[in-house]
Amino acid sequence: MPVHVLGNITDMDRLLQLADQFHLTVIEDSTEALGSYYKGKHAGSMGLMGTFSYNGNKIITTGGGGMIVTNDESLAKRAKHLTTQAKSDPFEYMHDEVGYNYRLVNVAAAMGVAQMEQLPGFLERKKQIIHFYQTALNGVGDISFQQVSPEVQPNWWMPTIRTQKQREVLEALNNDKLQSRPFWVPMNRLPMFKENIYYNEADRSGHLYSECLSIPCSTNITNEELERVANKIKSVF
Repeated sequence: MPVHVLGNITDMDRLLQLADQFHLTVIEDSTEALGSYYKGKHAGSMGLMGTFSYNGNKIITTGGGGMIVTNDESLAKRAKHLTTQAKSDPFEYMHDEVGYNYRLVNVAAAMGVAQMEQLPGFLERKKQIIHFYQTALNGVGDISFQQVSPEVQPNWWMPTIRTQKQREVLEALNNDKLQSRPFWVPMNRLPMFKENIYYNEADRSGHLYSECLSIPCSTNITNEELERVANKIKSVF
C-alpha cells in the first residue's frame, strides 16, 4: 500500500515491478493526492484500487468520508456491498456478512460535486503557494522541501519544510497564531505498537518526524499572510 504523501507520488514503476515479481496486490493510499499525476496517470489509478479522503483539511472536502476507485467491476460491487452494511435483501433487513455504514450521504456528496468543480482553481492556488514558499525560503538556514521527480505532477496539498530547528520554528509560528504542525508520529512510537518489532537501520521515519513541519497553506490564504508566515520563519534563523 503506497502512500502518496503530501500530494507527491511514489515511484510507481519500481513498486509495480516489485509487486508483479512477488505476486502482490497494490492498493494506493491517494488520500492526499487528488489532482496529482505520475507519468500522466492520476493517483489511485495505477494499482488494483485507490482510496481518497474528503476530510476537512484535504484539497476538496465533504466534511468527512472519501472514495474508493477501481477498474474492477466486481471489486467495486464488493466494496459498495461492504460499505452499505452488507445488506443482501432490498426489503428484509438481511445481512449476509459483517458490513459497515461507510456511505457518503447525499448532502455530503452534493457538497463534493460542488467542490470538484472548484478543484482546478484549488490546484492552481496550491502551486502559487508552494512557489512563494520555495522562493521566499530559498537559502534560509538549513530549510529544504520535499523532492519531486520529473515524472510527477503533485497537487502540492500541504507545503512542508525540513529543518533541524523544527521545534523552534513551530513555536515561533504557533505563538504568533500561524497554525503549523509537526509531521506524524511514527507508528512504531505509538503506545499500541511500541512493543512490535521494527526494522530500519536508518530510522528515516524518526528523522522526518523530528525535522519536518507543515506550514499554513489554505487555498484562501492571502499573499500578505504568506509573507507573514515566511518572515516569521526567517526570524528563527
